Amino acid sequence: MQPLHTEHARGSDMLRLHCNEHPYGPPPGVIAQVTKELESRCATYPDSCATVLRDRLAQRYGVTPEMVAVGNGADELVLLISLACIRPDDTVVVTESTFPGYATSAAVAKAAVRTVPLVDDRVPVAGLKEAMEDGARLVYICNPHNPTGTVLAAAAVEEILADAERTGTIAVFDEAYMEFAGPAYEHAMHAVRAGRRLLVLRTFSKAWGLAALRAGYVVGPPDLIADIQRTRQALPFNVNRLAQQAAVAALDSEDHIEETRAGVTEARERLCRGLARLGVEFVPSVTNFVLVTVPGDSARFAARLADEHGILVRDLTLFGLPGRVRVTVGTPEKMDRFCAAVRELLVPPRPAGLGHGLGAARDTITVPTLEAIAPQTLFNGYIGSQVVFALNQLDVWERLSDGTQSLDSLIAATKAEATRLLAMLRAAALLGYVEIATDGEHRVSLTAAGRDLVRHKGFFTWGVGGYHDILGGLSDLALGSSVFERDLDRDGKMVAVGSGEVGKAMMLPPEAELLASVDFRSVADLGCGDATRLLRLCGQDTARRGTGIEINEAACAQANKRVSEAGLADRIEIVHGDVLNFSDRVFPGVDLVASFLMMHDLFEATGDPVGVMRTLRRVFPDAKRFLIGDTAAQDWQEQRAPLPVFSVGFELVHAFMDTPIMNRATYEDAFAGADLRIAHREPLGAPSTWLWLLSAD
Repeated sequence: MQPLHTEHARGSDMLRLHCNEHPYGPPPGVIAQVTKELESRCATYPDSCATVLRDRLAQRYGVTPEMVAVGNGADELVLLISLACIRPDDTVVVTESTFPGYATSAAVAKAAVRTVPLVDDRVPVAGLKEAMEDGARLVYICNPHNPTGTVLAAAAVEEILADAERTGTIAVFDEAYMEFAGPAYEHAMHAVRAGRRLLVLRTFSKAWGLAALRAGYVVGPPDLIADIQRTRQALPFNVNRLAQQAAVAALDSEDHIEETRAGVTEARERLCRGLARLGVEFVPSVTNFVLVTVPGDSARFAARLADEHGILVRDLTLFGLPGRVRVTVGTPEKMDRFCAAVRELLVPPRPAGLGHGLGAARDTITVPTLEAIAPQTLFNGYIGSQVVFALNQLDVWERLSDGTQSLDSLIAATKAEATRLLAMLRAAALLGYVEIATDGEHRVSLTAAGRDLVRHKGFFTWGVGGYHDILGGLSDLALGSSVFERDLDRDGKMVAVGSGEVGKAMMLPPEAELLASVDFRSVADLGCGDATRLLRLCGQDTARRGTGIEINEAACAQANKRVSEAGLADRIEIVHGDVLNFSDRVFPGVDLVASFLMMHDLFEATGDPVGVMRTLRRVFPDAKRFLIGDTAAQDWQEQRAPLPVFSVGFELVHAFMDTPIMNRATYEDAFAGADLRIAHREPLGAPSTWLWLLSAD
């Protein structure tokens, strides 16, 4: 078997995210204590009973020293437990896809090993109980679980323990990562103190930062600990002097664990946010590692991370989890470096000249110099955009759309501070969008320009609400002192809300009109979001079925909730995943495929628009119609009129997100390359936004 913990051949310059090591090391003062011990007593054998360390651990956990044994790391204790507690031909129960030392040690003791598969990446309580009923001698429970990072609730620990006690099975809870989860999950250690019959393993290698010195311990009933101690006598000096001294010194720094837990939690959340932005699936963790699902061959993925980026992660193929890697949580800076590397591996190089928007390569497009916007207009427009967005957030525009409102009623409805709301309304009046009548009661109403503004309010939600950090940080992004998604990111919720507002006001009428002419029984919506479109399409016709495909896990959860509340769960399925990564999955029976405002992301993901359309035809083999709505690059060379709303902002922010915006010809060439005929094309409300109905006939 390939060793799991060999040093990488290229030396110490690699970023080690493969062994779950502490990124900051041991508590302050520990190394000095160890150095002193080494200098003064290197020639002296250690205490074979580790008396001081056992006493300190007993004091820490509220047990007697006879209930504590120490070992050369928790790994040795796993072996000692097997040798002490197992007779030949006994059965040992372990979960699949976990620390291999359990099964290896049981085999050394000549026991039969029974494995129980995980359930949703969690320890399978029912499966372990069933295995114990069949006469198991030992059951190893890794909690928190390595490598999934999940943890058992109190009720689950009690279920396992109660069944183990009833069947005479010794339950061994390996809690190597418990310090990262915190005291709220220390149910097994509470059970030991209460006199229950179980063993709990801990280590100084992880949260204490002493992996190089190898010190672990086990806490349990005195008779079981005595059996382990007798077995250990074959190796009387198993824990060396330096490891014992370091462990005792570490226990003097109680704050170290709380600080470690807080730092790891912050960095872990940063890692998970980065993975979520990349659309990479992971298992929520309570430990100092995260289980990550990678596209394709995980061994190849791990090798490329090492070879191309100098980052080591643990490929889990040997754990029985192909396609997944375990990533150690390091410092926030290390997590950013890892996510940046993953982004490069996930996104193939973009062919030169693919984009045609403002971020296009040099000489790809030309833009004219249009009539200048006066500085005061430009500045006042910026201020006005903030006001329009704020009043939209307060729902003022919607209320004014219903008719004239008194100022007092707006104050009461918005719960805004009166003077500040009035200041924004006065600014809106100076910009020409509202009238404020002051004859007696202050009354506010929309002007004709204001009524037109309300139709466009979604653009302000999209731009001001969704992209304010990026637009405010253009200079830093241009200089490279800030990086998109690491330092500056869009507000995905506001982008979605703004797109929804624009869609409702401007895009829904042409979409509905076109769909009225299309006969279909089953529809797939790519990037379905919260399932609004699917609910509308399938709710209108009880014979229709729908499939929503969405890469965002939170959006999938919301979509499933809305589908269930609408009573359409029997006709609408929500699928979490990337439609371009369905290597062997197809959706037969779908006769209409819809995609709104996301095709540019699919094109950018591969750099091959024709290939994307051919993939969609393979994934939906029975589709006769494709309904594609998307924003294309403006033909700036022909632009003579004033700049349309949205268009410059859309192309500008995508240039800084490294997402190329393609012209209409690129879309239509891609359709033709996949043998799709344009049956209908018309503007879709927003500038340079088109709705195509494609036929596969």
